[in-house]
Amino acid sequence: MTYSRETTTISELTGEAISTWSEEWRIETEARTVLKMSKQERDVFFNGRKDENGKTIDRGVVGIRGPQAAEAILETARRLQEARDAKR
Repeated sequence: MTYSRETTTISELTGEAISTWSEEWRIETEARTVLKMSKQERDVFFNGRKDENGKTIDRGVVGIRGPQAAEAILETARRLQEARDAKR
């Protein structure tokens, strides 16, 4: 089986063709995933989970990548939601 790295799709953010192997596509799909999450899922995704004794189970985005990365994801999700709303 042969795989092509020339795969493109249309970005919801820009309306332009974008490579599905690009960093821009990774960022956009991450924002799409965040928009699909419930408030509780989003909280765990960003802040992680602790057990009943306060021991960390999952660190979350803030713990792994830092607060700036979490803010960047939320900003991209906000822009994506605005782009979706504008199409309605």
